[in-house]
Amino acid sequence: MVRKVRSRFFIIHNPRSGRAAQSLYHATVATLKKHSSHVEIVVTARHGEGMKAAAEAAASRDFDAVVAAGGDGTVHDAAEGMAGSEIPLGIIPMGTGNVFARELNLPRSPALVARMLLQGEVGEIPVGEVNGKPFLFVVGVGFDAEAVQIFEKGSSREWGQAGFVWPVMRALLSHRDDPLRVITRTGQHEAQWVIVTRAKRYAGDLLLAPEADLRRRQFHVLCLRGSGVLTRVRQLSALATGLLRHDPSVILDSTDWVRIDGDPTTPVQIDGEALGQLPLEIGFNDKDLRLILP
Repeated sequence: MVRKVRSRFFIIHNPRSGRAAQSLYHATVATLKKHSSHVEIVVTARHGEGMKAAAEAAASRDFDAVVAAGGDGTVHDAAEGMAGSEIPLGIIPMGTGNVFARELNLPRSPALVARMLLQGEVGEIPVGEVNGKPFLFVVGVGFDAEAVQIFEKGSSREWGQAGFVWPVMRALLSHRDDPLRVITRTGQHEAQWVIVTRAKRYAGDLLLAPEADLRRRQFHVLCLRGSGVLTRVRQLSALATGLLRHDPSVILDSTDWVRIDGDPTTPVQIDGEALGQLPLEIGFNDKDLRLILP
C-alpha cells in the first residue's frame, strides 16, 4: 500500500440520499476545503453519468483522487470508469445499503472520511466483469433483483433500509420463480434465485459469505432452489440470521467464472442496481481498481 497526502479532488455526488447522508457529504466537503483542498463537484443521478465523469477526470490527471459520494450504484459507476487507472477512487458512503463501503470498513464520520481521503493508504482489488462490463461485488438474478427493480421504481429510498420492506413484500407476492441454469468450472446447477458475490455482507449488514474476500479473484455462488412464498420466507429468515449458506435448498460453489442462463426477462441486479440481462457470463477483468482506504 502507498500513502500520499492529497489536495485535489473530483467528487461525483449522487443527491438521491437521506438527510443524514447529505449532512455527512456536506461536512466532509467542508472539512476538505478547510485543509486547503481544491474540490470540483459534478452531480449525477442516472446510471452511466458517473462512469463517464470518473473516466474523464482520471484521464485528465488534474486530480489526486476521484471520489464517489453516494451508495453502491454511484461507486459502481465510478469504478467502471476507473478500472486500471493510476488515480485512486475514494468513497463518501451515502447510500441505503453501502455494502461495498462496509466491506472495506470505511468510516462514517465527516472528520474520519475527510482524513481518509486526504491521507489514507491506497490498495488494489481485482475487478469483476459481467458480460464484458466491470462490477465490484455482487450480481443477483431472480428474487432480489425483482425487489431492487420495485425499489428503484418507487419512492421508498428516503426511508433508508426500511424502504426495502415494501419492495421485498411485493417481490414475494409476485410468485415469479423463473428457472435458471448456473454453470461454473465445477459443474452445473438448477435454481430459481442466484447470488454471485465477492462480499461477506449482503443488503446492508447481513452475513452472506463469511469466507469472501474482495482481494481474491473468487466468486461465491449461492444457487437457491425452490418456489413459493413459504420457501422464499424461509430463505430470507436464514439470510437474516446469517445462516443462508446452510439452508438445505442452497447450493454453494466457489469459482472464478460463472454463466447464468434463463428467460431474458428475468430480473438482474448488479452492485445493487437493476442492470443487465440474461444470459450472463461473469468473470474477472484484467485491470485492478485502486482504492483509498482508512
